[in-house]
Amino acid sequence: MGQAILDKGARDPLVPILVGAGVPGLTGCGEVVSSFSGAVNIRHNQGLLVSVVQDPRVMTYLGVCVPALFQNQETRLVPGDRVQFEEHRLVTKDLVVDLSGRPLWQGAMTRNDVKELSALKVTLLKEALLLKGKEGGFLGLLRRDEAVNPFVRKAREVLSRSRKGTFKPTGLKALSGLVGLGPGSTPSGDDFIAGVLLGEEAKAVAESMKPVIPWAAEKETLRVAMERTNDAGKTLLWQAIQGRFPNYLIETVRSLSEAKGKEGIEDAVERAVSRGATSGTDALVGLVFSLQGRL
Repeated sequence: MGQAILDKGARDPLVPILVGAGVPGLTGCGEVVSSFSGAVNIRHNQGLLVSVVQDPRVMTYLGVCVPALFQNQETRLVPGDRVQFEEHRLVTKDLVVDLSGRPLWQGAMTRNDVKELSALKVTLLKEALLLKGKEGGFLGLLRRDEAVNPFVRKAREVLSRSRKGTFKPTGLKALSGLVGLGPGSTPSGDDFIAGVLLGEEAKAVAESMKPVIPWAAEKETLRVAMERTNDAGKTLLWQAIQGRFPNYLIETVRSLSEAKGKEGIEDAVERAVSRGATSGTDALVGLVFSLQGRL
């Protein structure tokens, strides 16, 4: 997009209250692909979605929280709008979002998020998920004795090739077979993988180990597989293989860790499964798979 197209002085810059740490430094161009009441998705030329959001609770590593954008109809972004990424600025023909000097959101777990995680709480998580999870995605993986949908059947075939939840190289290669599988704006398989990697990251953080997926070859396997899914799934997985997760998933792990009883865990599950059609449910199924090492 040429400089002549952009009227950078048309408005005062919009200032975010929070910036995903993966956004500053992006260069190139993008296009708005969807617009909702509280979120706008911009497809960067790398094929990743940068989300401009109103609510900081839905932040991601590739998110920018700009409440002011949603408070004035004249500053709206609509599908088809072109966006220039200039490291610390997002620029369109009508507005500038200035990222410089703003607080960064890392999307990473800390020791405090997992310090009280226990096997009992994971068992209660699974029980609550069976009660409150949404059908249609991968929830059937937790119910061995019922008829399964074709996506669950395929997922079981793929997971049977892993080493019973030991996600070293062989297991990670098996997981890549789930990329793009299933329904949803982010396919169920992608959400499930993100949940598995969330669990692996939680265990690594709890044990003060190195971040998840330290094996370069296995990262590359997942990166190649990511080309089979849609933009939303690719964006989710791109972040997850770096140990960066949506705020709602980090909050779920934190709530699970801090819960004092069954009711607190059920409340955390209920909040998580409200995310998307089945996204929250599928991610928690992956989390259970990782933390229990089996289904």
